[in-house]
Amino acid sequence: MAPRYDHLAVTVLRLDPEHPIERDYYVMRFPGRWKEPLRALAQVRRPGGPVSVPIVALNEAITALVPDCVVTLTRAGQGDQDEDWLLAYREVNPIALFNLVAHWVRAQRAEPEQISRTLAQLSADDLAWSPVRIDLTARDRQSQLIRLLPMEIAASLSRPDVHCPHGNLRFVRCPTTTGAELMSWPPQGMEEGRPFSVKIGITAQTVPTSNDELLVYLNFGVRRWLPASGHLAFDHGHSVYLAPTVPYLSGLENSRHFGTARIKRRPVKDEAGKTTWLPRWDDDLAGVLEQAGCLSRLPDPEQLVNSPVEYLQRTGDAAALVYRNGMVKGRRERVSAGLPLVDRVPVMRWAAAELAPHLQQVTDLPREKCTVYRGLAGIAEGALSPIDLSSTVGSRLTVELLTDNDATVQYALDRLSYRLGAALPAAQELNGADSVTVTGALTVTVRRVPNGAIRADLDRAGRSQPQAVQDRADLIAEQLRPAKEPTVALVEIGGQDEYDGSNRRADPKFAIRHGLLLTGRLSQFVTPVTDPWSAGSGADRERCSAAVDELFRQLGVRPTPLPEPATGTLEQRPALLALWMIRQNKGRTWGVQRQVPIAVLVDPTGCQVQIRAPKVPWQPLHTGLIEIGRTYVNVDLKYGADETVRFVKDTIDEVIASFPDTLLLTQAQNLRGPWKALTNRQLELDSLVFGTTKVPMKELLGLRHVRVRTVEGGETPECYGVAGNDTGQPGGLWRYLVDRLYGSTTGKPVTQTSALKGASKVIAGEHQGKPTAPRPQGNVWNAQFVELFVAGLQDGDRPEHWAALAHDLRNGAPYVRDATILPWPLHLAYQIEEYLLPAKISG
Repeated sequence: MAPRYDHLAVTVLRLDPEHPIERDYYVMRFPGRWKEPLRALAQVRRPGGPVSVPIVALNEAITALVPDCVVTLTRAGQGDQDEDWLLAYREVNPIALFNLVAHWVRAQRAEPEQISRTLAQLSADDLAWSPVRIDLTARDRQSQLIRLLPMEIAASLSRPDVHCPHGNLRFVRCPTTTGAELMSWPPQGMEEGRPFSVKIGITAQTVPTSNDELLVYLNFGVRRWLPASGHLAFDHGHSVYLAPTVPYLSGLENSRHFGTARIKRRPVKDEAGKTTWLPRWDDDLAGVLEQAGCLSRLPDPEQLVNSPVEYLQRTGDAAALVYRNGMVKGRRERVSAGLPLVDRVPVMRWAAAELAPHLQQVTDLPREKCTVYRGLAGIAEGALSPIDLSSTVGSRLTVELLTDNDATVQYALDRLSYRLGAALPAAQELNGADSVTVTGALTVTVRRVPNGAIRADLDRAGRSQPQAVQDRADLIAEQLRPAKEPTVALVEIGGQDEYDGSNRRADPKFAIRHGLLLTGRLSQFVTPVTDPWSAGSGADRERCSAAVDELFRQLGVRPTPLPEPATGTLEQRPALLALWMIRQNKGRTWGVQRQVPIAVLVDPTGCQVQIRAPKVPWQPLHTGLIEIGRTYVNVDLKYGADETVRFVKDTIDEVIASFPDTLLLTQAQNLRGPWKALTNRQLELDSLVFGTTKVPMKELLGLRHVRVRTVEGGETPECYGVAGNDTGQPGGLWRYLVDRLYGSTTGKPVTQTSALKGASKVIAGEHQGKPTAPRPQGNVWNAQFVELFVAGLQDGDRPEHWAALAHDLRNGAPYVRDATILPWPLHLAYQIEEYLLPAKISG
């Protein structure tokens, strides 16, 4: 019988004030007199626009090439005054640092005259170290300590005389722009031809209402190395870890560390003019090394790709190319992603023991035994109520099947028949004619559209990607009439693997979705049926069923209402309001960027879903998706902080005027950029701050607020259940560190039944009295710890009830078999972003 886990261990370390960590450091300030000439140099690349010193690339070069330095103020290039910039254990040669700055300047894309003018205004005499003694347990230098604490811990755990007894792992430091990272070296699995390293990420974090205390979070994983001659992708670079035996730059001392660079396929013409795509170094660090005349110290990229093991086995000047699935064609994956529980727990305990007494692992978290919505789990099966369907979409609904595959059509018709509770014709009976079925107050039309031109690959033919997308949208408009009633389309098309690498730009999915949306249709893709009608076709049928269910999700139809609250918890079901920022800042789509706030409102029953945006009033989900897409998909628009906060305030006021109780759900990483009130430092208990106005919760009648934070950016820890000497991965709600703060975990999903917690990747074991070898290929699943902070309550509320409600809503998505990372309304909002605006369309 499986043990019951009533406590949860988290990979969090707390500083012990009775055992302070005090260290002597040296600080270097970024010279204020450098900023204007460096801004002028940056202006060459961005004429007419606001420009700051592009210090990020310089900081990355320092992090990679000067491992004994840490960048403590990443925005030291702003303003006009001297600013604290670097900290080091010793006085790193200022002339060597200045030479690095000079190499970085020469690597900028500017005319030689501009480079010379800039360098003439910089001097090595402007760089100087000053001694400083820092108490790492102090709470008044947070901006420095956020960088210093991980650096200190990484230094302690990577000392030459320290090793982890679990697998005899020895760690070295790796460069990172946030926190610190350790990687075991030499790699595991070399003799078996499946090399990998264990990695430990280290960050300093805060939690709400305890902002003056820094906590240390450790996270664990594996980094896989290319095991044989491989293939690089066409559309992204590949990371290479480098361990030089002597520093790349003169004047620096070497230390036990790894640096990083990236290689990417680049077009190279031979003497005959023929173009071949070959591996080449491709990043700012390589540019700096080239200017320094030591790029040749790096391995030859072609040799590294063709003979990676040779470099992995070197004792000096080793190099390791990070492996991704599919880089070795025809090879079965021999190392899975992730580090299993049986390895994570002993490595965590070793790290905590090594760092004691200065840091202590936090006490195990107790379970919060509270459930509000019972029975929310798995897909809501059964037929959809015709009354609910018609109340959501009206009296008519059209379903179009864009496929020429009879099996796909039949599987889709079977699921439609099941969900509608009505008999539908067989695939062969459609034959281009509409099938009309009346179910209660709803008339459903099913139409087959075997139009291959709509689903064909994009043909660039000398056109830009946006123009090719627009041409496909125009074709769809010509082929399909504008929808005059709610219409959903199931589109059969190749999956992501078919459009990987050099074929990525031929992927027509966004163009198809955009064209269908402009004609008033919602859409869902399904990959082609591989083995129709055979005994093994269950996976095909399952995919088609899930795709049909996804169409009903987009319509905003919930099969069953949310349950009534459990006795002794909430008096009544609240409305659910999720606020979300659609953000496309890092990757461009269609040549434009956008940042648009949206709101998702679910009525207390869960059966009515509405959405709105600044230019789109409240309306049902299915019409709102189309309206928001038409309004924003091709608009270069970024709502600023003031506009976003105004939208948030107006939305909340409208909702609380309509419902007696409302739960507001936000995600910290998504919305705190424009709405600063969601940051740990500015979060106010039992009030909301709109700009400069603070509004108490009691004036926002019936409103409660739960802020969600996920693992994104390493902001939540890893976890495992504890029951005596046993460890596991339980689901549940857990009380976490401070009042009103909770952790939410879910059990292993059905898709991960093959993941075994006891199969080590690192050490040999024993099974039924027989020795077993390590299993690097074993499937790994680890629970994600989702932080729930009950930020706003009304008088008389109990915070655990609202935390439990948010936790229960992770099982609230009606067409998802397993729990979602975000509570259901936030998950809906996230899906809207993914539906309307893919992260990247290659130009």
